[in-house]
Amino acid sequence: MTTTQAVLSSIPQITYGAPELKANYRKYFRRGLILAIAAHLLVIGIYMLINWIDKMKQEELKNEQKQQRIINITDLEPPPSATEDESQPPPKIEELTVAPPKDLTALTPEPVAKEKAEEQTIKTQQQLEEIKSPVSSTGDTGKFVYSGPVKVEEKKVEEKVEKIEKPVEKTVYKEYEVEKPPECVNLSQVQNMMTYPEIARQADIEGRVSVKVLVDTDGNVIQIGSINGPDVFRDEVRSKAPNLKFTPGLQNGKPVKVWVTVPFNFRLKN
Repeated sequence: MTTTQAVLSSIPQITYGAPELKANYRKYFRRGLILAIAAHLLVIGIYMLINWIDKMKQEELKNEQKQQRIINITDLEPPPSATEDESQPPPKIEELTVAPPKDLTALTPEPVAKEKAEEQTIKTQQQLEEIKSPVSSTGDTGKFVYSGPVKVEEKKVEEKVEKIEKPVEKTVYKEYEVEKPPECVNLSQVQNMMTYPEIARQADIEGRVSVKVLVDTDGNVIQIGSINGPDVFRDEVRSKAPNLKFTPGLQNGKPVKVWVTVPFNFRLKN
């Protein structure tokens, strides 16, 4: 006999009878079946309850809509009776009130007193015979001669005078509009009068500046216009440009005012 067999033989063996197992099985099976049926019935009942509530709500909505559309029969007038005589008298037509005619007697002329009536004189036969007029068998050939004063109506004719606007004579020109533009006679002198800005010198800046000046009929600068070029040189050009002198610009042989562009070059000397 081995050791394993000895251990197994020492363990007490518990045995259950077949009737007890069947009884427990039946008991638990009944409980589970009852619980399952109850759960299914509960779910079905809840589902049916929800459907019933939805149907009730839909019916209430339909009833409300029908009530809105239904007209109370008692509010309507009763229909005409079939036995009522169809030959009813026609509705009364209101008589139109016509204003009485105006009194036309006021418009009839009043008789004038005999004293106020104009006296009509009838010419006698002798007076009618004294009237002589040239009459011929072929017709009236006499010419009517009027010896009274002749009145002639004079018609005044309004004369329309067309005003011809004279072109306004131009007083200020540009240098390309004149026959002979002004010429600067002291450009180099004014260029030498200018001082090189210290800021431009330190920054080693060079450039070209052009200035527009208005030259009068005597060749003097009377107005400074626009200045183009580096900003650092503009103040110097603006201060020295009035010293420029020009020959007068000519248009049709006469001196005129002309706008002229004058360039200035700023170069550093090595």
